[in-house]
Amino acid sequence: MRNLHKKIVIFILLSLALNASTLKEIMQMTLKNNVNIKSMNYDIDSKNETLKSVSNTLNPTINIGANYTKLDFDVRSSQVGATTMGYIKFGVDLYDGGKNSSIKKQKAHELQSTRLSTDASTKEILLQVVTLFYQIKTIEENILAYQDKSKSLFAEYKREKQKYDIQMVTIDEVYKLQSEYESNKYIIEDLKYQRYYLYQNLSLLVGKKITSVSDSKLPEVMNLKYKQSTSIESLKSSIDAINENINQITAIKKPKIKLEDSINIYNYNDYDEGILRDLPDQQNQLMLSFSLNLYDSSSSNKKQSAILAKMAKKEQLNYAISKEKIAFNLATKKLTTQKAKIDSVKSALEMAVSVYDIILTKYQNGVVDNITYLDALSKKTINQSLYIQALNNYEIAKANYYFSSGVSYKKMMESL
Repeated sequence: MRNLHKKIVIFILLSLALNASTLKEIMQMTLKNNVNIKSMNYDIDSKNETLKSVSNTLNPTINIGANYTKLDFDVRSSQVGATTMGYIKFGVDLYDGGKNSSIKKQKAHELQSTRLSTDASTKEILLQVVTLFYQIKTIEENILAYQDKSKSLFAEYKREKQKYDIQMVTIDEVYKLQSEYESNKYIIEDLKYQRYYLYQNLSLLVGKKITSVSDSKLPEVMNLKYKQSTSIESLKSSIDAINENINQITAIKKPKIKLEDSINIYNYNDYDEGILRDLPDQQNQLMLSFSLNLYDSSSSNKKQSAILAKMAKKEQLNYAISKEKIAFNLATKKLTTQKAKIDSVKSALEMAVSVYDIILTKYQNGVVDNITYLDALSKKTINQSLYIQALNNYEIAKANYYFSSGVSYKKMMESL
């Protein structure tokens, strides 16, 4: 029966290992399936179509139409009583004060801003994925550490129980081990819930159910220099778009020249054919028009509103640049701190293991009591947990360092 149980456990572990996803695979799935990334890509496509719609600055138009005119009361013999007209009209803007050109540039800047913003948001999503990945690794390795502690506790509990049965120890000695064992089970169950919670959040971001993760390490730290992120570049493009909006408003007061050509077809009813014999059935009308807006009550307010919006964006830009530089400096410092933590907790773990091994021998030989043993076991497990956490937090620190430096997430993924 024991052999069967062991085979089942081995089979489950092998299945999990085979289905485990690497960090690179999870990041690739996120890029493909994440609903927010999909939404942002649709927004890019939308902005691109808007740009195409204003790509011709001459703004050519073709219109068709028809109208019916009927005169009642006091219609003179030289007038047509009822006229039906159909037409097709072609028009182009020869000069519009630069309005259409500014609209095209504005839409191009908005498209670029959206692309850069999408890249920055994608990087933030991937950073969340990396963080969750290593948090899961921490929890899973901690579960193993506490399960190992449970095995040790249960073995000692059975040993003490046997000694109690032959009246070599008192019942409180057994209860202490049993209490510690049950407390440890509580910690394991809590860790399992945390693992479930993290997997649910990871699956939500990835857009696909993730049930197991494999060992993955980020590339070794390089000496990088700060580079402005795509988020900063996106803000700059937004400011450029506002500038073009200001140019459009300014163009309202500039002269406009439009060329139109209209082909008209007529049909007449209710007229004196003797007098009106030469009425045209078809006419071509070419019109060159000039217009100048002398007064517009809203353009001044619109321009001021756009200028204030530009000032607001500039303040956001200045803050974002300062924030990014601080974030990069903190990420660099975090790496150094995390390395020191690893060295410190590694040393503490080695000493805790050595102390535990000594105390275990003494405890089993009756030299020390179970309080001393439990203290040594707890310290070993806690330091083991801290060491696991330090190693995985170092990987998270590396991800923060790479992303805050302005490195492309595609470049980082290539090195995984």
